[in-house]
Amino acid sequence: MFLTTILLITLIILVIPFIIYFKNTGKKGKMPFIFASFIYLMIASPVVYGVINHKIVQYEDANIGLGISFFITWFLTICAFLISLYILIKKRINNALS
Repeated sequence: MFLTTILLITLIILVIPFIIYFKNTGKKGKMPFIFASFIYLMIASPVVYGVINHKIVQYEDANIGLGISFFITWFLTICAFLISLYILIKKRINNALS
């Protein structure tokens, strides 16, 4: 139960940079959405695989793979946040100069 809650919170937080990206870019159509969905799935896949593996295989010791998968996903989420903040700041500066 606790692991599922952490997984859901991680996946919800991972959506936020993509919302910021879509709000601050003027790109319309299916291609940006497909591209963002593909990147979301790439970032979320390590943690989803780690949780599924942890549920199927019951380890007697600590599951280091699960911890590494969460670490990788959180690191990539921070990178996505930084990129979306860069796009947000760049758009605000361009709007202020115009």
